[in-house]
Amino acid sequence: ELRNIESMTLFHDRFRLACHRSTRLIDPYHYRHEDLNSETILLLEDGHCLRDHALSACRIRGLDKVSRFSASSLLTLIEMVDADLGITFLPEIAMGSPMLTGTGVITVPLEGEAYRHIALAWRQGSARADEFRQLGKFISSTWEMLTGKEEQS
Repeated sequence: ELRNIESMTLFHDRFRLACHRSTRLIDPYHYRHEDLNSETILLLEDGHCLRDHALSACRIRGLDKVSRFSASSLLTLIEMVDADLGITFLPEIAMGSPMLTGTGVITVPLEGEAYRHIALAWRQGSARADEFRQLGKFISSTWEMLTGKEEQS
């Protein structure tokens, strides 16, 4: 929480397990973190917020399962998974992206509460606060329309 900042949660961006469709590393439809071999999980490089979100939301406690190799971009991460170098966790918001087109990468919903909050933030006391709230409602309703998922804040 930042001081002097107002925010509005727009939606929950759920994480999905991503792996190559013919991977031998795991059974994606019966995923259990405990079953992974060492250094199986591929993530973005240290300091990237999506890396931290994935570690937290997917409840990855020990880093022994996380590969020493990391990607500098989501596209590179997907290419590494497509080469079956490991598995990763992708945010649902990326599912409509052309980054997955033409790859052998499949994604599977994760059980439980593996998600991150997507929010809109603005300076407290902004003269445009009402407009930001309207924009937030529009984004939330558009997300709901596109995904068919109503968010509970």
